[in-house]
Amino acid sequence: MDSETVTQFPTAPPAEALKTGIGIWRAFAVDLPLRVAAETMRFTSRRFQARADHLAALAACASLKDAFELQTAFVTKSMAEYQAEAATLSHEVSEAAALKAA
Repeated sequence: MDSETVTQFPTAPPAEALKTGIGIWRAFAVDLPLRVAAETMRFTSRRFQARADHLAALAACASLKDAFELQTAFVTKSMAEYQAEAATLSHEVSEAAALKAA
């Protein structure tokens, strides 16, 4: 009979494995939610300020045409900012995953 070869994978010492596990847990359960919450609050603050500025500008419009153009520009810029924010949040998650892998 042929003897079977048993492959053994190297294992980290228990203390090192625990340290790595805690680091991964902290990155995803603590650091990432805090970073996402902080970024979300910054973005929300900027959006509220932009909305307040927009409403003040709308009040100063002299015609319906001016108001329509202002509203169109506001919505277009808002959509671009929401798109950029999605990319920023995606980057935060990717960065947290990269830190976990390191």
